[in-house]
Amino acid sequence: MGALRALREAGVPIAAVAGSSAGAYVAAVYALDLPLEVEPLLQHVIDRRLADLFMQSGNRLMRLARIQARLFKAFRSTAIDDAERLREGLLEFYGNARIEELAFPIALNAADLNAGEVVVLREGPLVDAILASSAIPGVFPPVPWGGRLLVDGDIVEKVPVTAARTLGAGPVVGLDASNPVRLHKPHNSFEVMLMASEASIRRLKRLALERCDYALSLIPEKPVDTFDYSQARALFKMGYERTQAALPEIEALLAPRPRGLLGWLQNVPQSRKR
Repeated sequence: MGALRALREAGVPIAAVAGSSAGAYVAAVYALDLPLEVEPLLQHVIDRRLADLFMQSGNRLMRLARIQARLFKAFRSTAIDDAERLREGLLEFYGNARIEELAFPIALNAADLNAGEVVVLREGPLVDAILASSAIPGVFPPVPWGGRLLVDGDIVEKVPVTAARTLGAGPVVGLDASNPVRLHKPHNSFEVMLMASEASIRRLKRLALERCDYALSLIPEKPVDTFDYSQARALFKMGYERTQAALPEIEALLAPRPRGLLGWLQNVPQSRKR
């Protein structure tokens, strides 16, 4: 959200916005012309029960063990949380808008749980689309959508380039808001499995960023857990400042390119002009 705030204040023309997972919330904020601020959104998305479950003290293995125990207790359900309270909060914040009726175009990425495919949502109830795009498997239930079961879009594409390309709006600026790589030696088989999963995620991220016209790194210095809402303001500030620093490159990407022989000469690398 901080990145969009910086782009808007700088007058950078934004033709459309694509979002996935947490980015779906931000895309909807921008499309509805709501304040690009952290506090109003947090008031409607924070679930203290989940935050307490995921953010209890202890190392990562202990936290995962507690989460797994919660899953075993709810083995007849498809998720830890039914997302009903979250849905109520989002309806209060976003209203009953439909994606195709928004004045500003957006597209949201989700993942087909059965087919493992990217599903781009460009019509339908906005809140339901946000829930589908951000339905973390095991935490929130899959969202039925046109005969599919949809979950968090990050499962199949870490940056929503597919959704962005469907908007046909010009150069795609991708925001890499992933966590930094944690380099460490595994101590048991469970940690090996976790590291293998994280390696797969990094591979998906690289593949997505390669399809962007420009990739802006919003990776924090230290890892931030999904439900650590206490870091939201710091992350907003980081995104705002890094985008401000990258404005010359982004504006150059959007500048009209000269044509003809003169344009070709201007784009020849210095080493070839000598």
